[in-house]
Amino acid sequence: MPAIASVEFRQFSAVHRNASRNWLVVKLNTDQPGLYGLGDASPMDNEEEVKGLVRTFVDKYLLGKDPLDSEVHWTAMYHDPHARGGRLASTALSGLDIALWDLKGKILGQPVYRLLGGAHRLKLRVYANGWYTNPGTPQQNAEEARAVVDMGYTALKFDPFGQRNYYQISLKEAQLAEERVAAVRAAVGPHIDILVEGHAKFDVMNAIQLGQRLEPYRPMWFEEPVSEENISELLEVRRKVNIPIATGERLYTKFPFARIVEAHAADVLQPDIANAGGITELKKIAAIAEAKHITMAPHNVCSPVGAMAELHLGASIINFEIEEYHAEFYSEHYFTVFHGFPRQQDGYVALSDAPGLGLEPNEKEIAAHPPLKKVTARGGTVKGI
Repeated sequence: MPAIASVEFRQFSAVHRNASRNWLVVKLNTDQPGLYGLGDASPMDNEEEVKGLVRTFVDKYLLGKDPLDSEVHWTAMYHDPHARGGRLASTALSGLDIALWDLKGKILGQPVYRLLGGAHRLKLRVYANGWYTNPGTPQQNAEEARAVVDMGYTALKFDPFGQRNYYQISLKEAQLAEERVAAVRAAVGPHIDILVEGHAKFDVMNAIQLGQRLEPYRPMWFEEPVSEENISELLEVRRKVNIPIATGERLYTKFPFARIVEAHAADVLQPDIANAGGITELKKIAAIAEAKHITMAPHNVCSPVGAMAELHLGASIINFEIEEYHAEFYSEHYFTVFHGFPRQQDGYVALSDAPGLGLEPNEKEIAAHPPLKKVTARGGTVKGI
């Protein structure tokens, strides 16, 4: 059986209309030449710190070990360090876990979704993000939304709340946000799902008032209307707004998700596979959510590696709802830095039966798009997203 021998990194960047991204991909090598696993350990910042944590985890817990024992390794990497958890440590753990699953699939000659129990679906519904101007006029956002539907999407997400608001929002800006959503609804018609992004900006009262304003336009969900830090606030919004509530991109490992599920404070959970614990942990989060009939729609600002890991996970869980998909709104090389990443068609992405995650790096393309010195994100808040 191959043993884990070393780790390398690949780093690259891309941009879309509202953000620029750097990604950190883990390449976990074995003592068998050409046999390796790929994982996404992208923290959206602090890449050097995450690389150091990855190297430490490999040196202490993985060198010489059997890559098939992925959950045993996950447990050691999470529980053994004194300072367990937190975004950076769980991101390093996530990247290695994804790489172990990719490697396991290659060793056994099976796609990851089959190792997770099989596919409930091989075509997964996706929603567009990264397509809109923020802040844009209602007419501008409507025209952009119409173009997204023309690409085949049946669902699209945007932040209609503009810029520079935090906790509170003026009546003028709240009215403009409603007009943006109304214009997009009018442009796409009654059968396209609109997902409203809140970026965890608002206090409870403003979130409730905004949610109630948007109820007539039937959003698929209201995402992060308040901070993820206080479940009681999330629950209060959910009780008073007749729109499904989604949250979770800033939460790590199963434990905070279990508390949300216990309180039934959200309708949709959105862990990010590159930050919340990898495939192993998201499978457990999905099972916890399933017990309360809560759905999963993982947050995805990942590299192609992380995005594929989420798609394989989504295929394997019964409570999958929809997958975030920025890919066609990034620079075109997002589709060429790795061979095998699929494009959406008619609002769905199809998975193949290629072993592992089904991706191979294009080293020339990766080298041609090095990390940016500074990344940005326009999330409509006085702090970054």
